[in-house]
Amino acid sequence: MAVRFVGRAAELRSLHGFLARTEPAIGVIYGRRRIGKSSLIQQALGTRPALTFEGLENRPKQEQIAGFLFQLGRQSRIADTAGNAKDWREALVRLLPVLEQRPACLVLDEFQWLANYRREMVSDLKLVWDQYLSKVPGVKMILCGSIASFMTTRVVRSSALYGRTDLEIHLQEFPLREARLLLPDLGLDEVIEACLYFGGVPKYLELVRDHPSVRAAVDALAFRENGYFLEEYDRIFTSHFGRNPDFRKIIEALAACPQGLLRPQLTQRAGVAAGGLLSEHLADLEAAGFTASVVPFDKGPKSRLIKYYLSDSYLRFYFMFIRPNLRKIRQGVQSELFAKLAQTGRFHAWRGKAFEYLCIRHARRLAEILGFSGIDFACGPYFRAPSKDRSGLQIDLLFQRADNVLTLCEMKCSLVPIGVGVIKDVEGKVAILRRAFPSQTIQRVLVVHGEPSRDLVRAGYFYRIVRSHELLSVVDAVN
Repeated sequence: MAVRFVGRAAELRSLHGFLARTEPAIGVIYGRRRIGKSSLIQQALGTRPALTFEGLENRPKQEQIAGFLFQLGRQSRIADTAGNAKDWREALVRLLPVLEQRPACLVLDEFQWLANYRREMVSDLKLVWDQYLSKVPGVKMILCGSIASFMTTRVVRSSALYGRTDLEIHLQEFPLREARLLLPDLGLDEVIEACLYFGGVPKYLELVRDHPSVRAAVDALAFRENGYFLEEYDRIFTSHFGRNPDFRKIIEALAACPQGLLRPQLTQRAGVAAGGLLSEHLADLEAAGFTASVVPFDKGPKSRLIKYYLSDSYLRFYFMFIRPNLRKIRQGVQSELFAKLAQTGRFHAWRGKAFEYLCIRHARRLAEILGFSGIDFACGPYFRAPSKDRSGLQIDLLFQRADNVLTLCEMKCSLVPIGVGVIKDVEGKVAILRRAFPSQTIQRVLVVHGEPSRDLVRAGYFYRIVRSHELLSVVDAVN
């Protein structure tokens, strides 16, 4: 198990420090499902005494209370823990004799289910904690949840617990360097390929690790009748958002537009009414890590020029190739389906866009590679909506640096050598930037997953050609 947690070193240190405190303390850990929250807590606890409770997915309050008491009874032989309880206060206070007998860390896992997404339990928990449980020396409590929006707004920043939490960890995907630690037997290209398909989600990468290659893993897990990824979309959306159709409409609209959608476009394509409820849905999806919103780097945070896109790697792959072929996959009527799809232009276009998203996620690492991470900079996309006077423009990654330099990053992913044709594409973008930012120097960078042709290297057009291996911090590129 040690390999899995090498990449969580910072989080483990924070959690160890929290557990080492002598006074009672409350910690909150959240992140999407499959991201490794429960395993991280178990790793940090080690042999420390703990009482762990898990919520029941989409069950009513009294069933949650009954489930809590059942789990308490299984972890304790004290008679006071038995029987029913009419509310959460009565149920939670039954922890007191157990903790007085043996102080432990309380872990309330899938807390949003325990609380039925309501503030009521949070208030009851605060009361019981303050008046009873926190008075037991050495007691800690960890609230763990997979709905980030609930854990932040209804827990961390709730009126009951605001300013009272001693630890907050938002667990996110592994970056490439840490994903490589989880896939130690794969080559560097294979690690990158795995993240193109499934991102840095630990559970997904562990599934890949059980196969001889990434292509073999994708074929077995996504294009066979009982493949794990055939049902994963329904599993994660049911657990995160119940059966609210608006979330699926938003996701499906974004999946159909890899370049992203402005809010009016999203409203129209998804068929979801504009307004506060749409804003809440978008915030929930982004907090869960399924979508992202971006504003051009040269616009202020209150700009209305916002573009939304599907940020989850698995969901992008699912909608592009798995979902359209579900019937064929389940019926097993077409052999070598994935091998055939991987030869299409649609697949190569998807792969190129997936690499762009991967590079955007690793913008900080690119700044380190290019040698200006110590300089203050802003980064992100640069885009303009189309109008009557001009066509739309999108540059996926641009750095605006405090030393008066704009670093334009062009990302290319190809199985064949990348030729000089990319120069024409970039020069068109450079011309637009020169008009928009006449006083700034424009630095041109090419990031490649594949090989640049000899002619492209000899042209000397790019300040730097960065190989994808460098994002893993193990290979220095030589132009």
